Amino acid sequence: AQLLAVPTGPRGSPVSVVSWMKGNKKQPREAKASFEVVARGTVPPLRPAEARAASPETAADDDFDGPATKRARTRDLPGWNLAAVTFEVFPDRFATLPAAKKSVRRGEVRVSGEIRRGDYRPMPGEDIAIVARVSSGKPLDVSDLPEDLPGLEVAHEDAHFAVVVKPEGVNTVGDARGGWTCERMLPYFLAPTVGVEGALVRPRPVHRLDALTGGLLVVAKTRLAATSLSEAFASRRVTKRYRAVLCGTPAEPATVVERDERDDDDDDRAGAGAAASKLGVIDAPMEGKQCVSHWRVVRDAPDASGRHGRLALVDMWPKTGRTHQLRRHAAQALGCPILGDARYNPKHSPEDDVDGLFLRAVEVTLPPSATPWRFGDGNAVDDGDGTKYLRVKVDDPAKFSARVPKA
Repeated sequence: AQLLAVPTGPRGSPVSVVSWMKGNKKQPREAKASFEVVARGTVPPLRPAEARAASPETAADDDFDGPATKRARTRDLPGWNLAAVTFEVFPDRFATLPAAKKSVRRGEVRVSGEIRRGDYRPMPGEDIAIVARVSSGKPLDVSDLPEDLPGLEVAHEDAHFAVVVKPEGVNTVGDARGGWTCERMLPYFLAPTVGVEGALVRPRPVHRLDALTGGLLVVAKTRLAATSLSEAFASRRVTKRYRAVLCGTPAEPATVVERDERDDDDDDRAGAGAAASKLGVIDAPMEGKQCVSHWRVVRDAPDASGRHGRLALVDMWPKTGRTHQLRRHAAQALGCPILGDARYNPKHSPEDDVDGLFLRAVEVTLPPSATPWRFGDGNAVDDGDGTKYLRVKVDDPAKFSARVPKA
Protein backbone atom coordinates (compact mmCIF):
# COMPACT_ATOMS: atom_id res chain seq x y z
CA ALA A 1 0.00 0.00 0.00
CA GLN A 2 1.14 3.53 -0.77
CA LEU A 3 1.55 5.74 2.30
CA LEU A 4 0.67 9.38 1.77
CA ALA A 5 1.35 12.22 4.20
CA VAL A 6 -1.44 14.60 3.32
CA PRO A 7 -2.57 17.70 5.28
CA THR A 8 -6.30 18.06 5.65
CA GLY A 9 -8.71 20.92 5.30
CA PRO A 10 -11.34 22.05 7.82
CA ARG A 11 -13.26 18.80 7.43
CA GLY A 12 -10.18 16.62 7.33
CA SER A 13 -10.97 15.53 3.76
CA PRO A 14 -8.25 14.82 1.17
CA VAL A 15 -10.44 16.34 -1.56
CA SER A 16 -10.10 19.77 0.04
CA VAL A 17 -6.31 19.58 0.35
CA VAL A 18 -5.43 21.36 -2.92
CA SER A 19 -7.56 24.44 -2.39
CA TRP A 20 -6.70 24.56 1.32
CA MET A 21 -2.95 24.49 0.75
CA LYS A 22 -3.13 27.33 -1.79
CA GLY A 23 -4.45 29.72 0.82
CA ASN A 24 -2.56 28.35 3.83
CA LYS A 25 1.18 28.21 3.47
CA LYS A 26 1.70 27.57 7.15
CA GLN A 27 0.07 24.33 8.15
CA PRO A 28 -1.30 24.09 11.73
CA ARG A 29 0.16 21.23 13.70
CA GLU A 30 -3.18 19.62 14.49
CA ALA A 31 -4.19 19.48 10.81
CA LYS A 32 -1.60 16.87 9.82
CA ALA A 33 -2.78 13.33 9.21
CA SER A 34 -1.67 10.31 7.18
CA PHE A 35 -3.58 8.65 4.38
CA GLU A 36 -3.07 5.27 2.80
CA VAL A 37 -4.43 3.39 -0.19
CA VAL A 38 -6.50 0.70 1.51
CA ALA A 39 -8.17 -0.97 -1.48
CA ARG A 40 -7.50 -1.27 -5.21
CA GLY A 41 -9.54 -2.50 -8.13
CA THR A 42 -10.25 -2.11 -11.84
CA VAL A 43 -13.22 -0.43 -13.47
CA PRO A 44 -15.29 -3.32 -14.90
CA PRO A 45 -16.48 -3.58 -18.52
CA LEU A 46 -19.80 -2.09 -19.43
CA ARG A 47 -22.70 -4.44 -18.86
CA PRO A 48 -24.36 -5.69 -22.12
CA ALA A 49 -27.27 -3.23 -21.96
CA GLU A 50 -24.90 -0.33 -21.28
CA ALA A 51 -22.52 -1.45 -24.00
CA ARG A 52 -25.33 -1.44 -26.59
CA ALA A 53 -26.45 2.01 -25.46
CA ALA A 54 -22.93 3.37 -25.74
CA SER A 55 -21.99 1.77 -29.09
CA PRO A 56 -23.44 3.55 -32.12
CA GLU A 57 -22.89 2.00 -35.55
CA THR A 58 -20.28 4.66 -36.32
CA ALA A 59 -18.05 3.02 -33.73
CA ALA A 60 -16.76 0.80 -36.54
CA ASP A 61 -14.57 3.71 -37.61
CA ASP A 62 -11.08 3.14 -36.15
CA ASP A 63 -10.58 6.86 -35.51
CA PHE A 64 -13.91 7.02 -33.64
CA ASP A 65 -12.92 4.49 -31.01
CA GLY A 66 -10.17 6.44 -29.18
CA PRO A 67 -10.15 6.92 -25.39
CA ALA A 68 -11.72 10.40 -25.52
CA THR A 69 -14.55 9.15 -27.72
CA LYS A 70 -15.16 6.13 -25.50
CA ARG A 71 -15.48 8.45 -22.50
CA ALA A 72 -17.87 10.68 -24.46
CA ARG A 73 -20.06 7.67 -25.25
CA THR A 74 -20.36 6.79 -21.53
CA ARG A 75 -21.33 10.36 -20.60
CA ASP A 76 -25.02 9.84 -21.31
CA LEU A 77 -25.36 6.58 -19.40
CA PRO A 78 -27.49 7.43 -16.33
CA GLY A 79 -26.10 4.64 -14.14
CA TRP A 80 -22.45 4.84 -15.15
CA ASN A 81 -20.85 7.29 -12.72
CA LEU A 82 -18.02 7.16 -10.22
CA ALA A 83 -20.21 6.31 -7.22
CA ALA A 84 -21.96 3.44 -9.04
CA VAL A 85 -18.65 2.03 -10.24
CA THR A 86 -17.14 2.35 -6.75
CA PHE A 87 -20.12 0.52 -5.29
CA GLU A 88 -19.74 -2.28 -7.85
CA VAL A 89 -15.95 -2.67 -7.55
CA PHE A 90 -15.87 -2.64 -3.73
CA PRO A 91 -19.05 -4.45 -2.56
CA ASP A 92 -17.42 -5.52 0.72
CA ARG A 93 -16.63 -1.92 1.67
CA PHE A 94 -19.92 -0.23 0.83
CA ALA A 95 -23.22 -1.71 1.96
CA THR A 96 -25.27 0.83 -0.01
CA LEU A 97 -24.88 3.13 -3.00
CA PRO A 98 -25.30 6.26 -0.79
CA ALA A 99 -22.29 5.08 1.24
CA ALA A 100 -20.22 4.94 -1.95
CA LYS A 101 -21.46 8.40 -2.94
CA LYS A 102 -20.38 9.79 0.42
CA SER A 103 -16.90 8.31 -0.06
CA VAL A 104 -16.66 9.97 -3.47
CA ARG A 105 -17.74 13.32 -2.01
CA ARG A 106 -15.05 13.03 0.68
CA GLY A 107 -12.40 12.63 -2.02
CA GLU A 108 -11.49 9.09 -1.00
CA VAL A 109 -11.90 7.54 -4.48
CA ARG A 110 -9.07 7.91 -6.96
CA VAL A 111 -9.06 6.87 -10.60
CA SER A 112 -5.64 6.29 -12.16
CA GLY A 113 -4.12 8.09 -9.19
CA GLU A 114 -6.28 11.22 -9.48
CA ILE A 115 -9.02 12.45 -7.15
CA ARG A 116 -12.21 12.62 -9.23
CA ARG A 117 -15.53 14.34 -8.69
CA GLY A 118 -18.85 12.52 -8.56
CA ASP A 119 -19.76 13.39 -12.18
CA TYR A 120 -16.63 11.72 -13.54
CA ARG A 121 -17.30 8.83 -15.94
CA PRO A 122 -14.59 6.17 -15.40
CA MET A 123 -13.51 4.06 -18.33
CA PRO A 124 -13.48 0.23 -18.24
CA GLY A 125 -10.00 -0.99 -17.36
CA GLU A 126 -8.94 2.10 -15.41
CA ASP A 127 -7.38 1.63 -11.98
CA ILE A 128 -9.59 2.67 -9.08
CA ALA A 129 -8.45 2.96 -5.46
CA ILE A 130 -9.84 3.89 -2.05
CA VAL A 131 -7.73 6.23 0.07
CA ALA A 132 -8.49 6.46 3.79
CA ARG A 133 -7.00 8.26 6.74
CA VAL A 134 -5.04 5.81 8.87
CA SER A 135 -3.62 8.17 11.48
CA SER A 136 -5.15 11.01 13.44
CA GLY A 137 -3.64 14.43 13.98
CA LYS A 138 -0.64 14.68 16.28
CA PRO A 139 -1.37 14.99 20.01
CA LEU A 140 -1.24 18.47 21.47
CA ASP A 141 0.82 19.53 24.47
CA VAL A 142 -1.12 19.70 27.74
CA SER A 143 1.19 22.46 28.92
CA ASP A 144 -0.33 24.76 26.30
CA LEU A 145 -3.72 24.68 28.07
CA PRO A 146 -4.78 27.54 30.36
CA GLU A 147 -3.64 26.91 33.92
CA ASP A 148 -7.12 27.42 35.37
CA LEU A 149 -8.73 24.90 32.98
CA PRO A 150 -9.67 21.60 34.69
CA GLY A 151 -8.07 18.55 33.11
CA LEU A 152 -9.67 15.46 31.59
CA GLU A 153 -9.37 12.07 33.25
CA VAL A 154 -9.27 9.13 30.82
CA ALA A 155 -11.32 6.23 32.20
CA HIS A 156 -10.94 3.92 29.17
CA GLU A 157 -9.16 4.18 25.83
CA ASP A 158 -8.23 2.11 22.80
CA ALA A 159 -7.39 2.94 19.19
CA HIS A 160 -11.05 3.45 18.23
CA PHE A 161 -12.69 5.25 21.13
CA ALA A 162 -12.29 6.54 24.65
CA VAL A 163 -14.37 7.28 27.74
CA VAL A 164 -13.30 10.45 29.52
CA VAL A 165 -14.48 12.20 32.66
CA LYS A 166 -15.88 15.58 31.68
CA PRO A 167 -15.29 18.27 34.31
CA GLU A 168 -18.26 20.12 35.78
CA GLY A 169 -18.88 23.53 34.26
CA VAL A 170 -17.36 22.70 30.85
CA ASN A 171 -19.55 22.43 27.74
CA THR A 172 -19.37 19.14 25.84
CA VAL A 173 -19.22 20.82 22.42
CA GLY A 174 -19.45 24.25 20.76
CA ASP A 175 -19.18 27.18 23.10
CA ALA A 176 -20.75 30.22 21.38
CA ARG A 177 -18.28 32.47 23.20
CA GLY A 178 -15.33 30.60 21.72
CA GLY A 179 -14.25 29.16 25.06
CA TRP A 180 -12.81 25.77 25.89
CA THR A 181 -15.05 22.74 25.47
CA CYS A 182 -14.51 19.09 26.25
CA GLU A 183 -14.32 18.34 22.53
CA ARG A 184 -11.61 20.94 22.06
CA MET A 185 -9.63 19.52 24.99
CA LEU A 186 -9.65 15.89 23.77
CA PRO A 187 -6.50 16.01 21.54
CA TYR A 188 -4.50 17.19 24.55
CA PHE A 189 -5.33 14.15 26.67
CA LEU A 190 -5.95 11.21 24.30
CA ALA A 191 -3.36 9.13 22.48
CA PRO A 192 -3.32 9.52 18.68
CA THR A 193 -4.75 6.73 16.55
CA VAL A 194 -2.06 5.28 14.29
CA GLY A 195 -2.39 2.65 11.58
CA VAL A 196 -6.19 2.31 11.82
CA GLU A 197 -8.32 2.89 8.75
CA GLY A 198 -10.87 5.65 9.20
CA ALA A 199 -8.98 7.51 11.93
CA LEU A 200 -10.57 10.87 12.70
CA VAL A 201 -8.39 13.97 12.64
CA ARG A 202 -9.65 14.73 16.14
CA PRO A 203 -11.75 12.68 18.58
CA ARG A 204 -15.37 13.74 18.89
CA PRO A 205 -18.11 13.02 21.44
CA VAL A 206 -20.98 10.75 20.38
CA HIS A 207 -23.38 12.12 23.02
CA ARG A 208 -23.57 15.11 25.35
CA LEU A 209 -23.63 15.98 29.02
CA ASP A 210 -25.06 19.23 30.38
CA ALA A 211 -22.39 21.83 31.08
CA LEU A 212 -23.09 21.66 34.84
CA THR A 213 -22.96 17.83 34.87
CA GLY A 214 -19.63 16.06 35.18
CA GLY A 215 -18.83 12.43 34.52
CA LEU A 216 -18.33 9.83 31.83
CA LEU A 217 -18.41 10.97 28.21
CA VAL A 218 -17.95 8.56 25.29
CA VAL A 219 -15.90 9.84 22.36
CA ALA A 220 -15.05 8.31 18.99
CA LYS A 221 -11.54 8.27 17.50
CA THR A 222 -12.38 6.47 14.23
CA ARG A 223 -15.18 6.57 11.72
CA LEU A 224 -16.23 3.01 12.62
CA ALA A 225 -16.54 3.97 16.29
CA ALA A 226 -18.45 7.16 15.47
CA THR A 227 -21.01 5.16 13.48
CA SER A 228 -21.47 2.17 15.77
CA LEU A 229 -21.48 4.16 19.02
CA SER A 230 -23.87 6.80 17.67
CA GLU A 231 -26.27 4.09 16.52
CA ALA A 232 -26.12 2.43 19.94
CA PHE A 233 -26.95 5.69 21.72
CA ALA A 234 -29.71 6.58 19.23
CA SER A 235 -31.37 3.17 19.66
CA ARG A 236 -31.07 3.37 23.48
CA ARG A 237 -28.92 0.27 23.76
CA VAL A 238 -26.38 2.06 25.95
CA THR A 239 -27.03 2.02 29.70
CA LYS A 240 -26.02 5.14 31.63
CA ARG A 241 -26.09 5.44 35.41
CA TYR A 242 -25.99 8.80 37.13
CA ARG A 243 -25.48 9.51 40.81
CA ALA A 244 -27.12 12.53 42.44
CA VAL A 245 -27.73 14.08 45.84
CA LEU A 246 -31.36 15.13 46.32
CA CYS A 247 -32.78 17.73 48.67
CA GLY A 248 -35.09 15.51 50.71
CA THR A 249 -35.81 11.80 50.68
CA PRO A 250 -38.19 10.59 47.93
CA ALA A 251 -41.33 8.66 48.84
CA GLU A 252 -41.57 4.97 48.03
CA PRO A 253 -42.10 4.54 44.27
CA ALA A 254 -45.60 3.69 43.07
CA THR A 255 -44.23 1.74 40.12
CA VAL A 256 -41.18 -0.52 40.21
CA VAL A 257 -39.30 -2.76 37.80
CA GLU A 258 -36.74 -5.49 38.32
CA ARG A 259 -33.20 -4.25 38.08
CA ASP A 260 -31.34 -5.46 34.99
CA GLU A 261 -28.00 -7.04 35.89
CA ARG A 262 -26.41 -4.82 33.23
CA ASP A 263 -27.74 -1.65 34.90
CA ASP A 264 -24.86 -1.50 37.38
CA ASP A 265 -22.55 -3.42 39.66
CA ASP A 266 -22.34 -0.78 42.34
CA ASP A 267 -20.80 -1.70 45.67
CA ASP A 268 -23.43 0.31 47.57
CA ARG A 269 -26.00 -2.39 46.79
CA ALA A 270 -24.11 -4.91 48.90
CA GLY A 271 -26.14 -5.81 51.94
CA ALA A 272 -29.20 -3.86 50.80
CA GLY A 273 -31.25 -7.02 50.42
CA ALA A 274 -34.22 -7.53 48.11
CA ALA A 275 -34.93 -3.80 47.90
CA ALA A 276 -31.78 -3.33 45.82
CA SER A 277 -33.25 -5.46 43.02
CA LYS A 278 -36.17 -3.05 42.53
CA LEU A 279 -36.01 0.27 40.73
CA GLY A 280 -38.57 3.03 40.87
CA VAL A 281 -40.05 4.21 37.56
CA ILE A 282 -40.70 7.81 36.57
CA ASP A 283 -42.85 8.10 33.45
CA ALA A 284 -43.50 11.82 33.04
CA PRO A 285 -43.65 13.10 29.43
CA MET A 286 -41.86 16.33 28.53
CA GLU A 287 -43.14 18.63 25.76
CA GLY A 288 -45.50 15.87 24.66
CA LYS A 289 -42.71 13.28 24.28
CA GLN A 290 -42.20 10.09 26.26
CA CYS A 291 -39.73 10.58 29.09
CA VAL A 292 -38.78 7.67 31.37
CA SER A 293 -36.21 7.34 34.15
CA HIS A 294 -35.45 4.61 36.68
CA TRP A 295 -34.12 5.38 40.15
CA ARG A 296 -33.31 4.03 43.60
CA VAL A 297 -32.16 5.47 46.90
CA VAL A 298 -28.66 4.40 47.93
CA ARG A 299 -28.72 6.03 51.38
CA ASP A 300 -29.81 9.22 53.11
CA ALA A 301 -28.56 11.37 55.96
CA PRO A 302 -29.44 14.58 57.81
CA ASP A 303 -28.30 17.74 56.04
CA ALA A 304 -25.46 19.14 58.15
CA SER A 305 -26.19 22.64 56.87
CA GLY A 306 -29.76 22.42 58.16
CA ARG A 307 -31.17 23.97 54.97
CA HIS A 308 -32.75 20.84 53.45
CA GLY A 309 -33.72 18.57 56.34
CA ARG A 310 -32.35 15.35 54.86
CA LEU A 311 -30.29 14.60 51.78
CA ALA A 312 -30.58 11.42 49.71
CA LEU A 313 -27.91 9.82 47.58
CA VAL A 314 -29.66 8.23 44.58
CA ASP A 315 -28.87 6.39 41.37
CA MET A 316 -30.78 7.38 38.23
CA TRP A 317 -30.95 5.74 34.80
CA PRO A 318 -32.36 7.83 31.94
CA LYS A 319 -34.20 5.54 29.53
CA THR A 320 -34.88 8.42 27.14
CA GLY A 321 -32.75 11.43 26.31
CA ARG A 322 -34.65 14.66 26.95
CA THR A 323 -32.99 17.94 27.87
CA HIS A 324 -32.39 18.17 31.64
CA GLN A 325 -34.40 14.97 32.03
CA LEU A 326 -32.97 13.82 35.36
CA ARG A 327 -32.96 17.30 36.86
CA ARG A 328 -36.60 17.83 35.96
CA HIS A 329 -37.70 14.35 37.01
CA ALA A 330 -36.02 14.76 40.39
CA ALA A 331 -37.61 18.15 41.04
CA GLN A 332 -41.02 17.68 39.44
CA ALA A 333 -41.77 13.94 39.71
CA LEU A 334 -39.95 13.04 42.93
CA GLY A 335 -40.40 16.44 44.57
CA CYS A 336 -36.73 16.40 45.59
CA PRO A 337 -34.56 18.71 43.45
CA ILE A 338 -30.91 17.91 42.92
CA LEU A 339 -28.65 19.75 45.34
CA GLY A 340 -27.09 22.79 43.68
CA ASP A 341 -29.72 23.03 40.92
CA ALA A 342 -30.68 26.70 40.84
CA ARG A 343 -32.90 26.23 37.81
CA TYR A 344 -35.32 23.61 39.12
CA ASN A 345 -35.12 24.12 42.89
CA PRO A 346 -37.37 26.98 44.06
CA LYS A 347 -35.69 26.84 47.51
CA HIS A 348 -32.17 27.09 46.11
CA SER A 349 -29.93 29.43 48.10
CA PRO A 350 -26.57 31.04 47.26
CA GLU A 351 -24.90 28.76 49.80
CA ASP A 352 -25.81 25.79 47.57
CA ASP A 353 -23.72 27.17 44.69
CA VAL A 354 -20.42 26.64 46.49
CA ASP A 355 -19.95 23.02 45.35
CA GLY A 356 -21.87 23.16 42.06
CA LEU A 357 -24.47 20.66 40.84
CA PHE A 358 -24.56 17.28 42.63
CA LEU A 359 -25.15 15.18 39.51
CA ARG A 360 -22.54 12.96 37.88
CA ALA A 361 -22.47 10.30 35.16
CA VAL A 362 -20.68 7.49 37.00
CA GLU A 363 -21.19 4.43 34.81
CA VAL A 364 -21.75 3.57 31.16
CA THR A 365 -22.36 0.09 29.76
CA LEU A 366 -21.85 -0.49 26.03
CA PRO A 367 -23.33 -3.46 24.13
CA PRO A 368 -21.05 -5.57 21.90
CA SER A 369 -22.54 -4.08 18.73
CA ALA A 370 -21.32 -0.63 19.81
CA THR A 371 -17.68 -1.78 19.86
CA PRO A 372 -17.35 -4.40 17.07
CA TRP A 373 -13.58 -3.89 16.74
CA ARG A 374 -13.09 -5.62 20.11
CA PHE A 375 -14.17 -9.00 18.71
CA GLY A 376 -12.70 -11.24 16.09
CA ASP A 377 -15.10 -14.17 16.34
CA GLY A 378 -17.85 -12.76 14.11
CA ASN A 379 -20.38 -12.57 16.95
CA ALA A 380 -19.87 -8.91 17.87
CA VAL A 381 -23.44 -7.97 16.94
CA ASP A 382 -24.93 -10.47 19.39
CA ASP A 383 -26.03 -8.18 22.19
CA GLY A 384 -27.54 -11.15 24.00
CA ASP A 385 -24.14 -12.26 25.26
CA GLY A 386 -23.75 -10.47 28.59
CA THR A 387 -20.07 -11.40 28.85
CA LYS A 388 -19.19 -9.10 25.96
CA TYR A 389 -20.65 -5.92 27.36
CA LEU A 390 -18.13 -3.23 28.25
CA ARG A 391 -18.73 -1.43 31.56
CA VAL A 392 -16.80 1.69 32.53
CA LYS A 393 -17.34 3.33 35.90
CA VAL A 394 -15.81 5.98 38.12
CA ASP A 395 -16.13 6.77 41.81
CA ASP A 396 -18.38 9.45 43.24
CA PRO A 397 -16.81 12.87 43.75
CA ALA A 398 -15.64 13.46 47.31
CA LYS A 399 -18.28 16.15 47.74
CA PHE A 400 -21.05 13.50 47.51
CA SER A 401 -19.85 11.48 50.52
CA ALA A 402 -19.13 14.70 52.40
CA ARG A 403 -22.79 15.69 52.20
CA VAL A 404 -24.28 12.17 52.51
CA PRO A 405 -21.74 10.15 54.54
CA LYS A 406 -21.97 6.40 54.95
CA ALA A 407 -23.41 5.28 58.27
